[in-house]
Amino acid sequence: MEKILKNIKKVIKHNPNNFEAYQDYFDTLRALGKENKAKSFQHNIWLRGETAKMVQASSDVKAIEKFYELNKKTYLYMAQDDFDSYCVYLEWNREPQKKFYLPRRKVLYPLVQDLQDLADGKLDFLGVSMPPRTGKSTLCIFFMTWLMGKRPDTANVMSGHSDKLTDGFYRETLSIITDATTYLWQDVFPLVRVVDNSAKNETIDLNRKKRFPTFTARSIGGTLTGAVEIGEGGCLYVDDLVEDLEESL
Repeated sequence: MEKILKNIKKVIKHNPNNFEAYQDYFDTLRALGKENKAKSFQHNIWLRGETAKMVQASSDVKAIEKFYELNKKTYLYMAQDDFDSYCVYLEWNREPQKKFYLPRRKVLYPLVQDLQDLADGKLDFLGVSMPPRTGKSTLCIFFMTWLMGKRPDTANVMSGHSDKLTDGFYRETLSIITDATTYLWQDVFPLVRVVDNSAKNETIDLNRKKRFPTFTARSIGGTLTGAVEIGEGGCLYVDDLVEDLEESL
Protein backbone atom coordinates (compact mmCIF):
# COMPACT_ATOMS: atom_id res chain seq x y z
CA MET A 1 0.00 0.00 0.00
CA GLU A 2 2.79 2.40 0.92
CA LYS A 3 4.43 1.86 -2.45
CA ILE A 4 1.15 2.50 -4.27
CA LEU A 5 0.60 5.71 -2.29
CA LYS A 6 4.14 6.84 -3.09
CA ASN A 7 3.56 6.31 -6.81
CA ILE A 8 0.22 8.15 -6.73
CA LYS A 9 1.86 11.04 -4.90
CA LYS A 10 4.37 11.32 -7.76
CA VAL A 11 1.47 11.51 -10.22
CA ILE A 12 -0.13 14.29 -8.17
CA LYS A 13 3.08 16.28 -7.97
CA HIS A 14 3.60 15.90 -11.72
CA ASN A 15 0.00 16.89 -12.53
CA PRO A 16 -1.66 18.73 -9.58
CA ASN A 17 -4.93 19.14 -11.48
CA ASN A 18 -5.48 15.40 -11.88
CA PHE A 19 -8.38 14.93 -9.47
CA GLU A 20 -8.66 11.19 -10.12
CA ALA A 21 -5.17 10.74 -8.64
CA TYR A 22 -6.26 12.44 -5.40
CA GLN A 23 -9.33 10.20 -5.26
CA ASP A 24 -7.17 7.11 -5.84
CA TYR A 25 -4.88 8.28 -3.05
CA PHE A 26 -7.83 8.58 -0.67
CA ASP A 27 -9.23 5.16 -1.60
CA THR A 28 -5.81 3.57 -1.11
CA LEU A 29 -5.12 5.18 2.26
CA ARG A 30 -8.50 4.00 3.49
CA ALA A 31 -7.56 0.46 2.47
CA LEU A 32 -4.27 0.91 4.34
CA GLY A 33 -6.28 1.98 7.39
CA LYS A 34 -7.65 -1.54 7.78
CA GLU A 35 -4.09 -2.69 8.48
CA ASN A 36 -2.43 0.40 9.97
CA LYS A 37 -4.73 3.24 11.02
CA ALA A 38 -1.92 5.49 12.26
CA LYS A 39 -0.06 5.49 8.94
CA SER A 40 -3.33 5.87 7.10
CA PHE A 41 -4.09 9.01 9.11
CA GLN A 42 -0.66 10.46 8.28
CA HIS A 43 -1.39 10.09 4.58
CA ASN A 44 -4.86 11.52 5.10
CA ILE A 45 -3.42 14.67 6.72
CA TRP A 46 -1.17 15.17 3.70
CA LEU A 47 -4.10 14.72 1.32
CA ARG A 48 -6.18 17.15 3.38
CA GLY A 49 -3.54 19.83 2.93
CA GLU A 50 -3.17 19.22 -0.81
CA THR A 51 -6.91 19.26 -1.53
CA ALA A 52 -7.27 22.48 0.50
CA LYS A 53 -4.57 24.06 -1.68
CA MET A 54 -6.40 23.00 -4.83
CA VAL A 55 -9.65 24.55 -3.59
CA GLN A 56 -7.79 27.85 -3.30
CA ALA A 57 -5.74 27.52 -6.47
CA SER A 58 -8.18 26.10 -9.02
CA SER A 59 -10.11 28.39 -11.36
CA ASP A 60 -12.48 25.66 -12.55
CA VAL A 61 -15.73 25.67 -10.56
CA LYS A 62 -16.38 21.96 -11.05
CA ALA A 63 -12.83 21.13 -10.01
CA ILE A 64 -13.20 23.28 -6.89
CA GLU A 65 -16.38 21.41 -5.95
CA LYS A 66 -14.65 18.04 -6.36
CA PHE A 67 -11.62 19.04 -4.30
CA TYR A 68 -13.84 20.63 -1.67
CA GLU A 69 -15.90 17.45 -1.26
CA LEU A 70 -12.79 15.28 -1.08
CA ASN A 71 -11.30 17.63 1.51
CA LYS A 72 -14.51 17.22 3.52
CA LYS A 73 -14.16 13.43 3.35
CA THR A 74 -10.65 13.64 4.85
CA TYR A 75 -12.20 15.15 7.98
CA LEU A 76 -15.01 12.61 8.15
CA TYR A 77 -12.53 9.76 7.72
CA MET A 78 -10.72 10.70 10.93
CA ALA A 79 -13.63 12.20 12.89
CA GLN A 80 -14.37 9.15 15.04
CA ASP A 81 -10.76 8.95 16.22
CA ASP A 82 -9.39 12.49 16.00
CA PHE A 83 -11.13 15.16 18.08
CA ASP A 84 -9.82 18.07 16.01
CA SER A 85 -11.18 16.51 12.81
CA TYR A 86 -14.47 15.87 14.58
CA CYS A 87 -14.84 19.50 15.67
CA VAL A 88 -14.22 20.76 12.14
CA TYR A 89 -16.50 18.23 10.44
CA LEU A 90 -19.30 18.60 12.99
CA GLU A 91 -19.93 22.21 11.89
CA TRP A 92 -19.09 21.76 8.22
CA ASN A 93 -22.51 22.86 6.96
CA ARG A 94 -22.85 25.87 9.26
CA GLU A 95 -22.46 29.39 7.89
CA PRO A 96 -18.89 30.66 8.51
CA GLN A 97 -20.01 33.44 10.86
CA LYS A 98 -21.96 30.95 12.99
CA LYS A 99 -19.22 28.35 13.38
CA PHE A 100 -17.83 27.91 16.86
CA TYR A 101 -14.61 25.93 16.44
CA LEU A 102 -12.77 27.11 13.34
CA PRO A 103 -12.68 30.82 14.29
CA ARG A 104 -11.25 29.81 17.70
CA ARG A 105 -9.13 26.87 16.57
CA LYS A 106 -5.79 28.68 16.98
CA VAL A 107 -6.57 29.38 20.64
CA LEU A 108 -8.36 26.13 21.47
CA TYR A 109 -6.12 23.65 19.65
CA PRO A 110 -3.82 22.99 22.67
CA LEU A 111 -6.90 22.13 24.73
CA VAL A 112 -8.18 19.93 21.90
CA GLN A 113 -4.92 17.96 22.05
CA ASP A 114 -5.22 17.62 25.83
CA LEU A 115 -8.78 16.34 25.48
CA GLN A 116 -7.55 13.90 22.83
CA ASP A 117 -4.99 12.58 25.32
CA LEU A 118 -7.74 12.26 27.93
CA ALA A 119 -9.90 10.22 25.54
CA ASP A 120 -6.93 8.05 24.54
CA GLY A 121 -6.14 7.22 28.16
CA LYS A 122 -2.87 9.14 28.27
CA LEU A 123 -4.38 11.35 31.00
CA ASP A 124 -6.63 10.37 33.89
CA PHE A 125 -7.45 13.93 34.95
CA LEU A 126 -7.43 17.23 33.10
CA GLY A 127 -7.88 20.62 34.79
CA VAL A 128 -8.59 23.56 32.51
CA SER A 129 -8.08 27.22 33.40
CA MET A 130 -8.64 29.72 30.60
CA PRO A 131 -9.99 33.30 30.38
CA PRO A 132 -13.77 33.78 30.23
CA ARG A 133 -15.50 33.58 26.81
CA THR A 134 -12.71 31.66 25.10
CA GLY A 135 -15.09 28.78 24.41
CA LYS A 136 -13.76 26.13 26.78
CA SER A 137 -17.21 25.06 28.03
CA THR A 138 -18.68 24.70 24.53
CA LEU A 139 -15.58 22.80 23.39
CA CYS A 140 -15.99 20.41 26.30
CA ILE A 141 -19.63 19.87 25.31
CA PHE A 142 -18.35 19.01 21.82
CA PHE A 143 -15.95 16.60 23.52
CA MET A 144 -18.76 14.94 25.46
CA THR A 145 -20.84 14.40 22.30
CA TRP A 146 -17.76 12.87 20.65
CA LEU A 147 -17.23 10.46 23.53
CA MET A 148 -20.92 9.55 23.52
CA GLY A 149 -20.77 8.61 19.85
CA LYS A 150 -17.57 6.62 20.30
CA ARG A 151 -18.81 4.78 23.41
CA PRO A 152 -22.63 4.88 23.43
CA ASP A 153 -22.90 2.14 26.08
CA THR A 154 -20.71 4.02 28.58
CA ALA A 155 -22.14 6.42 31.18
CA ASN A 156 -20.91 10.03 31.34
CA VAL A 157 -21.78 12.92 33.68
CA MET A 158 -21.68 16.71 33.36
CA SER A 159 -22.07 18.74 36.53
CA GLY A 160 -22.07 22.38 37.64
CA HIS A 161 -23.16 24.66 40.44
CA SER A 162 -26.80 25.08 39.42
CA ASP A 163 -29.71 23.37 37.68
CA LYS A 164 -29.83 26.23 35.17
CA LEU A 165 -26.24 25.57 34.16
CA THR A 166 -26.67 21.82 33.77
CA ASP A 167 -29.91 22.35 31.85
CA GLY A 168 -27.84 24.33 29.35
CA PHE A 169 -25.35 21.44 29.13
CA TYR A 170 -28.19 18.99 28.46
CA ARG A 171 -29.93 21.11 25.83
CA GLU A 172 -26.78 21.89 23.89
CA THR A 173 -25.61 18.27 23.98
CA LEU A 174 -29.00 17.04 22.73
CA SER A 175 -29.04 19.71 20.00
CA ILE A 176 -25.64 18.63 18.65
CA ILE A 177 -26.72 15.01 18.50
CA THR A 178 -30.20 15.52 17.02
CA ASP A 179 -30.11 18.73 14.94
CA ALA A 180 -28.97 17.28 11.60
CA THR A 181 -29.48 20.58 9.75
CA THR A 182 -26.87 22.31 11.92
CA TYR A 183 -24.50 19.56 13.02
CA LEU A 184 -23.17 16.46 11.23
CA TRP A 185 -22.94 14.23 14.30
CA GLN A 186 -25.03 11.53 12.64
CA ASP A 187 -22.61 11.42 9.70
CA VAL A 188 -19.76 10.66 12.08
CA PHE A 189 -21.69 8.05 14.06
CA PRO A 190 -24.24 6.59 11.60
CA LEU A 191 -24.93 3.48 13.69
CA VAL A 192 -25.71 5.36 16.91
CA ARG A 193 -29.24 6.53 17.75
CA VAL A 194 -30.95 8.42 20.56
CA VAL A 195 -33.39 5.94 22.13
CA ASP A 196 -34.44 8.01 25.14
CA ASN A 197 -33.99 11.50 26.54
CA SER A 198 -35.51 13.39 29.44
CA ALA A 199 -35.46 17.15 29.97
CA LYS A 200 -36.74 16.59 33.50
CA ASN A 201 -33.88 14.25 34.44
CA GLU A 202 -31.40 15.82 32.00
CA THR A 203 -30.46 12.44 30.56
CA ILE A 204 -29.76 11.05 27.09
CA ASP A 205 -29.52 7.35 26.26
CA LEU A 206 -27.94 6.09 23.05
CA ASN A 207 -28.61 2.76 21.31
CA ARG A 208 -30.44 1.19 24.27
CA LYS A 209 -32.05 2.24 27.54
CA LYS A 210 -29.72 1.67 30.47
CA ARG A 211 -29.86 2.00 34.25
CA PHE A 212 -27.16 4.66 33.99
CA PRO A 213 -27.73 6.67 30.79
CA THR A 214 -25.07 7.51 28.26
CA PHE A 215 -25.30 11.14 29.39
CA THR A 216 -26.51 12.71 32.62
CA ALA A 217 -26.35 16.38 33.58
CA ARG A 218 -26.83 17.03 37.28
CA SER A 219 -26.06 20.01 39.51
CA ILE A 220 -24.05 19.76 42.72
CA GLY A 221 -27.25 20.31 44.68
CA GLY A 222 -29.09 17.65 42.70
CA THR A 223 -29.40 13.97 43.52
CA LEU A 224 -26.25 12.18 42.37
CA THR A 225 -26.25 9.10 44.60
CA GLY A 226 -27.76 6.14 42.78
CA ALA A 227 -28.66 8.28 39.78
CA VAL A 228 -25.34 8.39 37.96
CA GLU A 229 -22.31 6.23 37.52
CA ILE A 230 -19.22 6.82 35.42
CA GLY A 231 -18.61 3.84 33.17
CA GLU A 232 -15.17 2.53 32.21
CA GLY A 233 -13.91 4.89 29.54
CA GLY A 234 -16.55 7.46 30.51
CA CYS A 235 -16.04 11.04 31.57
CA LEU A 236 -16.97 13.21 34.55
CA TYR A 237 -17.00 16.86 33.46
CA VAL A 238 -17.41 19.54 36.12
CA ASP A 239 -17.70 23.23 35.28
CA ASP A 240 -18.19 26.23 37.58
CA LEU A 241 -18.70 24.31 40.81
CA VAL A 242 -18.56 27.54 42.83
CA GLU A 243 -21.49 29.81 42.05
CA ASP A 244 -20.10 33.23 42.98
CA LEU A 245 -17.61 35.23 45.06
CA GLU A 246 -19.75 35.03 48.18
CA GLU A 247 -19.78 31.25 48.08
CA SER A 248 -16.07 31.02 47.37
CA LEU A 249 -15.32 33.21 50.39
